[in-house]
Amino acid sequence: MRELKGKKYDIVLLYSGGLDSILAGVILARQGLKVLAVKFIHPFGKGVWQPQEKFYSSPHGFDIYEVPLGQDYLEVIKNPRHGYGSNANPCLDCKIYFMKKAKEIAEQVGARGLATGEVLGQRPFSQRRSAMRLIEKEAGVEGKVVRPLCAKLLPPSQLETEGTVDREKLYAIRGRGRKIQMKLAEEFGIKDYPPPAGGCLLTDPGYARRFFDAREHGELDLEMTQLLKIGRHFRINGHKLIVGRNQHENELLEKFFNQWWILLEPKDIKGPSALLIIEADQETIELGAKIIARYCRTEEPISVEAKFPEGKTLTLEASPLPPEEVEKWTI
Repeated sequence: MRELKGKKYDIVLLYSGGLDSILAGVILARQGLKVLAVKFIHPFGKGVWQPQEKFYSSPHGFDIYEVPLGQDYLEVIKNPRHGYGSNANPCLDCKIYFMKKAKEIAEQVGARGLATGEVLGQRPFSQRRSAMRLIEKEAGVEGKVVRPLCAKLLPPSQLETEGTVDREKLYAIRGRGRKIQMKLAEEFGIKDYPPPAGGCLLTDPGYARRFFDAREHGELDLEMTQLLKIGRHFRINGHKLIVGRNQHENELLEKFFNQWWILLEPKDIKGPSALLIIEADQETIELGAKIIARYCRTEEPISVEAKFPEGKTLTLEASPLPPEEVEKWTI
């Protein structure tokens, strides 16, 4: 948190970058409050995770501090006390973790409390009154969180009762619609904001299947959270195989090639690269080569080169596996 040294703020906002959190920051800033918007960069966002701390000013009147999350956050996601939602999303545990981290930052910058862009009823798992109370209690911030978009539907926070935040200038928005927020954006002159979309892959059914499979086999580390976003995934003879779907994914898989993986590549023909976990035996390597051959757009046997971390290589002749056989191994 070197970027915050010597800086002081009135309030710390948990910030996603979406319209609701932008509005929450603007509403508080328009009351003359100095707002620090904290955006947690977790490994389950779309695109390759880049754990880099950043600090910059928003055009909307508040500062933004991007905080990368690492292994301690992953442990929370792997073993959530309050369980998962419909997929691999442990929203309660995640928000408790965010609140705790935001509390630490608030203490560092002298802030009087926290804020969020939450709307009552927008998320069925975590944006209910009972869930909000639970999150605050377990994070140790009971009564210290103001929610500008739905505050008038909730009991006043300490920030409101003590006069730091003017409750009369807050809102009573409820539900999953966005008409009121879009109208407020127009009123406040906010034109550049992202469309509503889930930014967390833990809510995606396909990613969730891969997540639980990796967790079950003891493979879920920070590197694997990124590999789960790439390619086609297979579990063959108990071992993980990841096959690229295009040139970009082939290049990404090659970048992840290290002491944990065998890199499989077709020779003399265009086709996908693949990573196979290093523990794989000869039979599994041969099966992986046959799966690669399946995606090389040929019915003839091909040569596949297996590259090992220590520099050894092995060339295999592989006939394309029938589609129904490939489907049997797909995660």
